[in-house]
Amino acid sequence: MLEEILIVSVAVIGLIIATIGDIKHKEVPDYLNYFLIISGLSFRLFYASFYSNWNYFLYGLLGFGVSAVIGLVLYFAKQWGGGDAKLLMALGAIFATKPFFVKNDGIFLLGLFFNIFIAGALYGVAYGVYLAIKNKKDFAKEFKRLLEQKSIKFIRNFSFVTAIVLLLLFIYTNNLATKFILGFFIIFLLFYIYLWVFVKSVENACMFHTIPISKLTDGDWVVEDVKIKGKTLYNKEKMTVNKKEILTFMKEGIKRVKIKTGIPFVPSFLIGTLISLTLGSLV
Repeated sequence: MLEEILIVSVAVIGLIIATIGDIKHKEVPDYLNYFLIISGLSFRLFYASFYSNWNYFLYGLLGFGVSAVIGLVLYFAKQWGGGDAKLLMALGAIFATKPFFVKNDGIFLLGLFFNIFIAGALYGVAYGVYLAIKNKKDFAKEFKRLLEQKSIKFIRNFSFVTAIVLLLLFIYTNNLATKFILGFFIIFLLFYIYLWVFVKSVENACMFHTIPISKLTDGDWVVEDVKIKGKTLYNKEKMTVNKKEILTFMKEGIKRVKIKTGIPFVPSFLIGTLISLTLGSLV
């Protein structure tokens, strides 16, 4: 089906452009997301009318709707930006049904969701390591500070003692399934606190920046209240700033603000989609 190869190619090219934009500018242009959404639904509508297969279009609407729900939940939970949510909607419309050249069984869109989130987890850890190396002095200082906190020391010591108890049980049990479960929890107890400290250190040392208003963009996460002469121009609880507020900052003479930068997630969309198209679902 030449038509399906065409729409899949449009999706992949769009994801590549979105990935470059997210890495360079920390945002995905709305026009690109809208183009992908319209392209996906229009293709399905054209195909359905030409071949009298209206289920093909209805599946597209269903995929768009399910993706919209997931994307909006993550957006309002402050885990994603609006661009990420819209991009997921576009993928839902385009990949609501399995492309003909994918041989794996199962619901393709569900597998795509899993692949994106798995890729996101692995990519997030890798990107965190990159940030830690790039800002190694600040990261090392913050990592050491967190490890020396009393609460962290208590959790670390408690986890170590618990891991020893589980290790004794591991040694004396002969049941393979029990050994597997105990082994998992031993590893988890020994390393999870260090992983948490690592993630928190990357966040504290590498993701907070004070920037001039000229570099502030729509959707940036401003982490402090913006006030002038007792008047609050921006409440940090809102978390993201819009174009109107940026213009207000400029008019009121605000020079700099503190923001938090996140890890660009769109590369995970590209990686997850390519895995789905070539290998199928990882789950």
